[in-house]
Amino acid sequence: MVPAWYPRGCVVRGALLVVERDGGPVYYAKWRDAGGRQVKRRLGSAWLVRDGRVWRPRRGRAPAGSLDERAAVVLMASVIETHEEAVRASAPSRRATFADAAALWLHHLEHVKGVKPSTLDDYRYLLAPPDAPARKRGKMPAARIMRAFGDRPLASITALDVARYLSGLDDDPTVAARTVNKHRQVLSSVFEHAMREDTFGLLANPTWSADKRRSRTRGRSTSTRPRRCSRWRGRHAQGCIATRNRPAVSDAERSDRERCDEQDAALFIVAAFTGLRMGELLALRWRHVDFADAKLVVEASWSAGRLTSPKSRKWRAVPLADQPAAVLAQLAARERFAGREDLVFCNEVGRRRSTGARCSPTARCSSTARSPTSAARSRSPQARDGRSSCASPTGRGTCCSRRRPRPRLSARTFKVPGRLRERRP
Repeated sequence: MVPAWYPRGCVVRGALLVVERDGGPVYYAKWRDAGGRQVKRRLGSAWLVRDGRVWRPRRGRAPAGSLDERAAVVLMASVIETHEEAVRASAPSRRATFADAAALWLHHLEHVKGVKPSTLDDYRYLLAPPDAPARKRGKMPAARIMRAFGDRPLASITALDVARYLSGLDDDPTVAARTVNKHRQVLSSVFEHAMREDTFGLLANPTWSADKRRSRTRGRSTSTRPRRCSRWRGRHAQGCIATRNRPAVSDAERSDRERCDEQDAALFIVAAFTGLRMGELLALRWRHVDFADAKLVVEASWSAGRLTSPKSRKWRAVPLADQPAAVLAQLAARERFAGREDLVFCNEVGRRRSTGARCSPTARCSSTARSPTSAARSRSPQARDGRSSCASPTGRGTCCSRRRPRPRLSARTFKVPGRLRERRP
């Protein structure tokens, strides 16, 4: 309701409230700002007196520090205008470019969504600027997205521009359909985040009309036989893969290489029979290996050089069959780095193994042989729960979609060190 004394033609924005406090009535201003958020501000003490259920003005002029109705309405208009100017100053410019929207989306993923570091690095690589330096042990980023849309205003990018960009990727023989779909997904996520009112208020997503590409049909998933895993282990244990082009120059180096070869062989066996990811294998500690209950506890993973939770963000227990238990027992008999808090697969100083392209154990396989970790990764997700074909109790590699019974270990198969023999708490 507009007061009688208010100038004709002027609109009162906001509501003037009277709230009774211990020190007396107080004026409050309440309104919605340009962003749709409800705002409430205290104006000051009200020069009012209660008359039953209503408030009436007191007699006389309001003293200093108190407000009558007219002064409260004028102050409310001033407070609202000051707040709206601050909102307009802090709001992002509507002429923002695609690079600004991509940077804000990456910040949202890192600090709000909390995505894995490896996932964030992958998105940053796709949205890298054209002048970005090469990654360590890598090549220069192609920067296809930023070359096409980086400096363009968001409102000027249309569905036709996105369709032409994806068609150009289709014509490139070095870009697979899966890579085209990945670029489409990243573009869609950036534009979708830019449509929010608290970001750029984009009216529409230009990628909505873009079709998803059909990826190449994969062949039938084959199981990795235990005998084949044993052959891989033998090749790594003999050192014919890791350092076949660089012979050792001293006895100490030769001894350290033999230890690394045995450890790599054990890593492949554990990966093939349990289905653990590479990051989970590198974060595995001896306190996670339970020989008494025949299980591995997976509660951490290395992602982009940082220790994080597993991909499911929950811990899980994986059954431990006889074959990986035997190689782990042999590995636990080493002289160093066999304590409860030591890493199972570590480097020469007991720290985490490097996951670079040239240092990863899976990268040192020959080009003609397929590693057990890649074979385990290509199987169904049932392998993550210990239902892989290599872990079959019969050892015949028959793939089965039902959960198998947990394998029981025989005390005559291998010898477990005394420090790891007791049951884990």
